[in-house]
Amino acid sequence: MARRPAQPTGGAQPAIEPLGSVRRSQLISTYGIGAIIDLEKGSFMPMGLDDLEGVTRLPSLTIGEPRLEAMLGVTHFRLGPVSESVPGSRSVVAKTTAPAVRFPEWHECPRCHRIGRQGAPFELAPDGGRLTCLAHGGTVYTAPVRFVVACRHGHISDFPWEWWAHRDRAEGVCPNPSLYLGSLGRSASLAELYVECRSCRTGQNPTRQSLGAAFSSEALSSSSCPGFRPWLWDRESGCTEQVRMLQRGASNVHFPVVCSALSIPPASEAATQIVQEVRMMLEAVPAATLPQVMAGLAEQYGISAEPLLIAWRNLKALETGFDQLTERMARAEEYAALSEDRDDPVLAGVVPQFRNMIIEPPPELTGWFDLIGAASRLREVRALAGFSRIEPYPVSAEKVSEAIRDGAVSPLSKTPKNWRPAAEIRGEGIFMRFRTQTINDWIEANPGLNDRVAILEANSAAMAQKRGYTRDYQVTPRLLLVHSFAHALIRQISIECGYSAAALRERLYVAEPDDTNPAMNGVLIYTGSPDSEGSLGGLVRLADPELLTPIILSTLRSAGWCGSDPVCLETDPRQSGERISGAACHCCLLLPETACEKFNRELDRAMMVGDAESRFAGYFADAGEPSWQS
Repeated sequence: MARRPAQPTGGAQPAIEPLGSVRRSQLISTYGIGAIIDLEKGSFMPMGLDDLEGVTRLPSLTIGEPRLEAMLGVTHFRLGPVSESVPGSRSVVAKTTAPAVRFPEWHECPRCHRIGRQGAPFELAPDGGRLTCLAHGGTVYTAPVRFVVACRHGHISDFPWEWWAHRDRAEGVCPNPSLYLGSLGRSASLAELYVECRSCRTGQNPTRQSLGAAFSSEALSSSSCPGFRPWLWDRESGCTEQVRMLQRGASNVHFPVVCSALSIPPASEAATQIVQEVRMMLEAVPAATLPQVMAGLAEQYGISAEPLLIAWRNLKALETGFDQLTERMARAEEYAALSEDRDDPVLAGVVPQFRNMIIEPPPELTGWFDLIGAASRLREVRALAGFSRIEPYPVSAEKVSEAIRDGAVSPLSKTPKNWRPAAEIRGEGIFMRFRTQTINDWIEANPGLNDRVAILEANSAAMAQKRGYTRDYQVTPRLLLVHSFAHALIRQISIECGYSAAALRERLYVAEPDDTNPAMNGVLIYTGSPDSEGSLGGLVRLADPELLTPIILSTLRSAGWCGSDPVCLETDPRQSGERISGAACHCCLLLPETACEKFNRELDRAMMVGDAESRFAGYFADAGEPSWQS
């Protein structure tokens, strides 16, 4: 990453000192646009698409995924840039680095504890990133302050230090404030911290104000939101949202809205990949000359032009048919693809991006599952579509633009762009499809399920109303069962097979039947990291019945007992609050949030093993008597 200049310069710099480095995949999640990153030279915020566009125009950084493009209303995606080093120096080529801006601007000197900004009183160090305090000979580097303020519309600003220090002073802020942070030293609480101005006095003492009340909801009620958007280098006027004080490194400063899709046939076929690489050029080719252009392209690869023409027609047909594509429809297509054998041929050395083999469940599992899929080749595209602050905002891909328009999700650019930053995740996975009829019979035979689930559904609806978003699903026994099983299976795989839980990820396929669509009740457990872990066949090998059967049975035995039982299993769903879960805790079901699609919500182990009071049986009740009943 490289620093964005405070003022536009006349020409692009050929080389620049880097601020630090992050992985490509982090640019669309943890350290995406609008987030705060602690780098080697300070605290910075990645800039938006307007600034990022200039460093991601290379054709090699362009990728495609037709279904996700249609849902987000874009034409393509771009990978994060890879910096190019300048030989013989520590500098990098400026046009190959992701731009960032210093945030927060306010810093503190660790020696004298003065706070301020660049030029007042701190100065930029020769390395072009850090700030120095000149009161000590320019050798002491400052550190960014701990606190910022933000609102639910995504605006974020420096904490109003000058106003806060003088808020009880009748004359207001003094002409030339000189601010210092201090502590009473009696404890580590926030109330012990204070900010004082040594340029003015209140009575006989320097003007001083404690930070103890800064986190209260009323503390900044008289301070209007300035509408600052550092990642876009602008301000939005007229924001009426209440600002809140946040810690700079807190998780609620940035919640990325990441949308994803699996590459499935026909888009995953080798011929389609070849066409996708030159798609932008083909879009400008007249229909009359398209065969000749395709013939030239085919000659470069040493293949016939016919597969490329067919792939192009299929691609255009897919685009036409995706006008009204929703995430529910996209998941149904993936569900169907994972439920059938697929082994497309390699073409001109280009390997298809999807390969799946269907395996009949072993006799021990046929009562619960009707199909197992061994996906030995998977490609997932994850795109950053926006972000929220203070609270996450769940939204399906096709509704992101609407959420941005309503102010619930922050935009990535000042004006609409036809692309989004994205990352490719290549790996493997195991697909487990539950027997639909068995689930239906289980729900019908256990009416006590509905009372328990109705409480969680009411909590989910209340939270959606409180936070102002619209749900496109309901909490049902089917959802709780599949989701809870997915978490239990990931935990068991991490115990028995050496995978870390953070290296695995779930992809849920759950939907109730309606007049036009059948029910979906399946889950894909796949490698959820772009690094080398799990990418060499270790996970898909577990789909072998001889290996999978003991893992599943161990999963069910482990689900029967939790280290927090009987407290965990006896959890009243009415007390779940925003967890929207029944029996689920860190000892039994909770996972790293990178592995879960639903922020570790909507889980209930009782769906698998039954409740403690025997009001209903679990779906896997015939797996054996749970140890908590022994």
